Amino acid sequence: MAESLRALAVPAKAMSPSAVEADGQQILVETRRSVSQTEAEGLARRFAGGIIVADRISKEARRVLAVGRVAWLDRRGHLQLRGATVRIDADVPPLLQPEPTRVTELFVPTGLDVAVALLLHPQESHRTTEVATLIGRSPGRVSEILAAMRDRGLVDRHGRPSIPDLFDEMADAWTPSWRPLETLPQPDADLFRLSGTLGAVWHKAPVVATADWPAELYVQDQSELRAVLRSHGAPSEMPPAGRVAICPSRYGWSVPAEFSHHGFPVANHIVVALDLAQDRGRGREILEGWDPEGHVRVW
Repeated sequence: MAESLRALAVPAKAMSPSAVEADGQQILVETRRSVSQTEAEGLARRFAGGIIVADRISKEARRVLAVGRVAWLDRRGHLQLRGATVRIDADVPPLLQPEPTRVTELFVPTGLDVAVALLLHPQESHRTTEVATLIGRSPGRVSEILAAMRDRGLVDRHGRPSIPDLFDEMADAWTPSWRPLETLPQPDADLFRLSGTLGAVWHKAPVVATADWPAELYVQDQSELRAVLRSHGAPSEMPPAGRVAICPSRYGWSVPAEFSHHGFPVANHIVVALDLAQDRGRGREILEGWDPEGHVRVW
């Protein structure tokens, strides 16, 4: 901790493993491996004025700590400190040496499939072979993904997801490429999943949509996307009747909700929530007020 402060030209020295002196002020220090949003909420209540040092501090946890006046050092290379005389929010030399790993990008298709599987049943323990069988991916690759998630504090040693951290990081990587539709295709349980606003309405999220609200439909792969666009695609300048995209998660697409909306199978609540999360204003506000019926909230 003192080393990171000195790197920013702040006079500092370690007083003990649990305290540091910065610019003449003694500050308590607590060290952890990672900090989730839930853990940050507890720290904000009891550790105001102190500093949390961790290998990884999630984005939402950082926000909660800042509101609670708890300083933090993420050993991957960032420090935020709001003391009486010191104001710091800056990158610092990393104190954590990354372990060699074959997983350089976590939320590629297999990682998205793994994350959806964990978030659909967030209170259960998840074994590598069980997850691999469930999502139809190789056990070796699933093992690598789960190990990388554990290293980043997104999954515990039993394979249970850190909530809402896994959802939040997954939402940042959820980037469907939507294409406009001039007309809607006929509903087909084998080809489509309804998501977006109309999917949220079906799931009883706190959102209102008019009768002519454009439908957002997922298909499973490129060949199905081409077929839909040949018959129903629209020029981008026309008001669309809906839009279509390949679902970023093959497994997420394969697990629909139990019933349909006007004949279209509805995407599961995780996929719908990820779509809502792309709208940082309206969508995030809807998520704040949505506790999905029959499911554990993971956002």
